[in-house]
Amino acid sequence: MTGLDLSHVHAFVAVADAGSVSAAADQLSITQPALTRRLQKLQRDHEVQLLERRGPGLALTSAGRAFLPTARHLLREHDQAGHHLAYLRDGTLRELSVVAPGTTLIDIIIPFVATLGPDRPRTSVTEAALDLRIREAVETHDVVIFPAEPDDTVTSTELLNLPVWAHVASTHRWASRTEIELAELTEESLSVPTRNFAARRKLDAALELENLVLHQVQETNSGQVAQALVATGGGVAVVTDDPAFGLKPLRIIHRGQPLSMELCAMVKPDHYARREIAEFVHQLAVFCTQKYPSLD
Repeated sequence: MTGLDLSHVHAFVAVADAGSVSAAADQLSITQPALTRRLQKLQRDHEVQLLERRGPGLALTSAGRAFLPTARHLLREHDQAGHHLAYLRDGTLRELSVVAPGTTLIDIIIPFVATLGPDRPRTSVTEAALDLRIREAVETHDVVIFPAEPDDTVTSTELLNLPVWAHVASTHRWASRTEIELAELTEESLSVPTRNFAARRKLDAALELENLVLHQVQETNSGQVAQALVATGGGVAVVTDDPAFGLKPLRIIHRGQPLSMELCAMVKPDHYARREIAEFVHQLAVFCTQKYPSLD
């Protein structure tokens, strides 16, 4: 048995649709004898009768009826593969995949995607695992958005210097302030994400550097939950999330500078669509600047 020739499959589907060799030959712009040879070879090579004479034309056998859906699917897949190769050749994307932490997706990526026009590739977004590895992530996603140190194995663009906020309720004694010193957090009951989150690791590193110890800490699995606990029970939520539940964000000052993390967009350097992705990243960076003008 030989391999399947797509021109033979195309001939079979054309005859099934047209109901006769002459009509199918006209559709394919080939002669009737040439079309007949393709049909005969398809059936002979694969030892199955797909068509039979019925009156003046041809009709599908039971085997032909069973094969027809598969034949149509095969031709569609072939056409799609051709289109995909054209996209690869031209360096364009049909779909752009983005992976980012949940907070970043909610506060930045999803609102940004909503601003894109219909001429842009469809964007799919995925929440990053807490133990995401950058080098692996750029192999399976077009753009990786993550608070990470620059890595010379990827093309990295800084989007935002993302503050680690201290969120408080309007009734808190700090509510009239815009910033606090890192050491002041040791006096408060804190709601913070677990150490799987970059914001918590950044906080812990700063505290360790100053030999400071937190005395009242409640860990949560998300910044939103940390804020909800503060909104209902008081204390301070230390997160990178935008404020929710009516809380007020305060900058945390460490050694004269706001405690913050670099949020970067990372891409595989040899990505076939790197130019189109670079445009996406540039637009995202502009969006971040417009959304958070006070953080420039």
